[in-house]
Amino acid sequence: MPVPYPLTRTPPPPQSPPDGAHAAAPRIVGVDTARGLALLGMFSVHVYGAFASDGSPTPAWMFAGGRSAATFALLAGVGLAFTTGGRRPVVGRPQYAAVAARAALIGLTGLLLGYASRAADLGVDVILAFYALLFLLSVPLLRLRPRTLAALSLTLALAGPVAVHLLRGVLPEPAFEGDPVFTDLFTDPLGLLSFLLVHGNYPVLAWMTYLCAGLAVGRLDLTSVRIARRLLLGGLALAAGAWLTATAWLTRFDGLWHLWRAEFPDTPWREARPEVLWDTGDDATWWSLISRAPHSTSPFDLLQTLGSACALVGAALLLTRLTPTRRLLGPLTAAGTMPLTLYCAHVLLLATGALGDSPDLLYGLLALGSLLFAVCWRRVVGRGPLEAGIAVIAGKARQVTRPSAEPQSSQSS
Repeated sequence: MPVPYPLTRTPPPPQSPPDGAHAAAPRIVGVDTARGLALLGMFSVHVYGAFASDGSPTPAWMFAGGRSAATFALLAGVGLAFTTGGRRPVVGRPQYAAVAARAALIGLTGLLLGYASRAADLGVDVILAFYALLFLLSVPLLRLRPRTLAALSLTLALAGPVAVHLLRGVLPEPAFEGDPVFTDLFTDPLGLLSFLLVHGNYPVLAWMTYLCAGLAVGRLDLTSVRIARRLLLGGLALAAGAWLTATAWLTRFDGLWHLWRAEFPDTPWREARPEVLWDTGDDATWWSLISRAPHSTSPFDLLQTLGSACALVGAALLLTRLTPTRRLLGPLTAAGTMPLTLYCAHVLLLATGALGDSPDLLYGLLALGSLLFAVCWRRVVGRGPLEAGIAVIAGKARQVTRPSAEPQSSQSS
């Protein structure tokens, strides 16, 4: 039965353009909506933190900790797939140059934000430099089929944490503390690279799991109800399976006790349960690989957050097929079209320390202000300011590397 309303903002191209020409897939409303939801989740984690004053995990940490960042990484892969043709990949030197340009600009933005984060001692790990390296490492994967990418993602979810654990004892720790900054490129380049690969809070060797999965998702027909349902149900099954397996190992087979002895020996056993279940510890022993805590970079953490991200995307795709819910979620969708702008703005606002003693008011200001700004900017201007700037420079990089004999196609939406 035909759908009586648009699922995309622009119609898909009638055919794939010649190799090397730019062909971006149309925007999918549900993808932007999922990105907007993840943005609000990340705001909540940064505002409320991981633990309350009584030592219990905050609701924000329990529901959004790890999951919001994982969803962003997954959707970064989806966006990368869209900019290289979607279901019909168009990859070549122009596309590689555009991806490299985007990575460089996102990385530079993250390193500049690091100055604000360090000065304010935020405790917010800026993710953009990690994203930049993820984008660069994705270049050889752009031609792969969805099934191959999905298999690679699951392999990395299992092998990545082991590699990270091994290499943390081999690669040098960075000389800097806190988020990396631009000057670290020159004063501690090896430390910066090892920080991004294994020592940081989003180790790229393991977080390629999400980008590969996002590339696989972005190569699918996301206007299909069947695909959306598979993402929702498959994601829920993966998340629940990983969560329940980790819980059984921790609570039924003495994993909790071993993890406590290895990572939290200074915490009395009677008080240790919330800390062991929800804190990452120092990842000094192999027992850290059975943790289910957010950002623990264990196979269980990667698999359950990957499943949660896929399920959220599937749910958003299904909900936005209905006209009333699509209109209701319109502000979230608008925010999801400019995540880089809103992410940078929220880090700068947090760095001021304003309303630090009033987390509820601060979160309300961040959430409502972001949604209002996104709706107004989207209607009046269009693409977010940082997104527009990066798109222009990436387009220039694409044009410079395009063979002169190839026709130039119109700019993507």
